[in-house]
Amino acid sequence: MIKRTMWEKYFIPLIKKWFFSPFSNKVTRVFLYVGSAVVATPILGHLIIKVILLKFFDIDIPIDVPGVPAYATGGVLMVCGALHNLIYIHLDNRNKMLANEAIKERRIFEVPHDQKIIEKLIAYLPYENTRFWIESSPAGGIRRDFADGLEECEKFVTPPFQLYNKEVEKKKVELISRISTFNFAAYGTGYLGAQEDKTGKMYLPPYHWKIPGSESEERYYEYLHNLSDTGQELLREYDNFIVCVKEEGFIIGEI
Repeated sequence: MIKRTMWEKYFIPLIKKWFFSPFSNKVTRVFLYVGSAVVATPILGHLIIKVILLKFFDIDIPIDVPGVPAYATGGVLMVCGALHNLIYIHLDNRNKMLANEAIKERRIFEVPHDQKIIEKLIAYLPYENTRFWIESSPAGGIRRDFADGLEECEKFVTPPFQLYNKEVEKKKVELISRISTFNFAAYGTGYLGAQEDKTGKMYLPPYHWKIPGSESEERYYEYLHNLSDTGQELLREYDNFIVCVKEEGFIIGEI
């Protein structure tokens, strides 16, 4: 068990680093540099050192040019470097192809999954309807059926509704957070309620609070402005969510 751990920790990373790195990897460079040096060093020595010493100092050093064994050895080393690079390119392309196939297989499941959840969420938030009721709710109230849909949206942060697409998931969580804040400002404070509407179709502001100069009037306008602000923040996040959904390639049709 210890040997296996040592192998995985030290030797496998070393093998990958030396033998499965790009063309500029150490193995290819070593083969090419050593091969070139075997061939070139005696020639350079002959041309530079021997010529300079002989011409300026009248000293003759016996440096021979490389023979057939040197050329053969250098050539073999350079060929090994080239072959190693070709093998790496083949393996690298094969790994990329396998990775792309794995991504395609995941997307076959992930995209329809995310598409279905996005469509469910947007079904509660038809665009024009959402903008109208969010903007009119502070002073004019909100339809109960639309309000019920907003409350249903809050469950979309639970695990069954988590998206595989990280970008859309992030925007979805931010949108639901704004919806939750809006719902609390509307109903958690007691500002919107059913007591003002006898038909039962609307949640309306407490108009009976608007007694001039009273404490309830001050509270009425405080809650009204708070609901208006949270509504605008919700709409901004809603627009950001829609833009992100489209940029990530999801089809949402008419909203």
